[in-house]
Formats: sequence, C-alpha cells, structure tokens
Amino acid sequence: MAALLLLTGFLVACRSDALAESSANTSDNSAQILQTVDARLGGNSLRIWLARTHQEKAKGLMFFDSMADDQGMLFVYESPHFMSFWMKNTKIPLDLVFFTENLEINGWIKGMQPGYGLPERDLEHYSSELPAQYALELNAGSIERLSLKHGDRLEIPITLLYSD
Repeated sequence: MAALLLLTGFLVACRSDALAESSANTSDNSAQILQTVDARLGGNSLRIWLARTHQEKAKGLMFFDSMADDQGMLFVYESPHFMSFWMKNTKIPLDLVFFTENLEINGWIKGMQPGYGLPERDLEHYSSELPAQYALELNAGSIERLSLKHGDRLEIPITLLYSD
C-alpha cells in the first residue's frame, strides 16, 4: 500500500511538473518555431506551421508580429469536437477555418481581433458551430482573398497530421 501511495504521489508530481513547464513555455514572450509544410487549399498554395502538441496549440500564434499572406497555423486534434479559441497575446487579426476529419472546410470565423495586452477576462472566445478536427489560422481577410468555400479540401501530407 505504501508503494502504491508513493507511485501515485510520484505520478502526480510528474504531471504537475509537466503542466508547470507547459504553462511556463506558453508565457514566454517570443513567437514559437514549428515545422512548416507545403499545402494547398481551394487551389491556393500555403506554407503551414503544424501545431500538434498541447503546448504548441496552447501558444498558437501568440507574439507573432506579422505573417505572410501564404502562411498559416494548423491546429491538429485526434478527433472531431466543438472548438473554442481566444486571441490571448495575439498581435495580428486572424481568420479561422475549421475542417472535418476528411480535411474539408465545415465552417469559419472571419476577423478575429488581436488580444495582445488585454486581461484574460476581456478576451472574446470564438467557437466552431460544428465539430471539427482541424483548425487553420490565417491572416484576417484570407477567407475572402482565397475565395474559400465550404467543402474545399486541405491538401496536406496526411502522415504529418498527428496530435498528442
């Protein structure tokens, strides 16, 4: 019994350390560096950063000062679910495109406003209307500029799409 209690305490301590490390890394005031992959969406070429781990998704596009028109960040999840995003420490306005498990657009949010410097209580939460497995952040105005429509498919090497 004592061994079980020791093991349980060790696991809780390890989890607490991992959460503290994750929290500390997302509070770092620098933009993260992620793997980039070439993709196509609605006939347009894009360079996409892949946010696959919990820590990468938590930090997202925080602290980015700008992003090229052909760039974006894809949030990768294991299964479809209703999603909610906020713009904590985000400096640039963004469009958010949601995708099914088959990488087809099933919704979007246009013109999410930067939340850099705002207290958390004042940040708006942006939510998907349908369950989605992937979400792609692009510069605000990209949905219209790229002429995206529901059902457009994101073409990306499927082997790169895994999540923690």
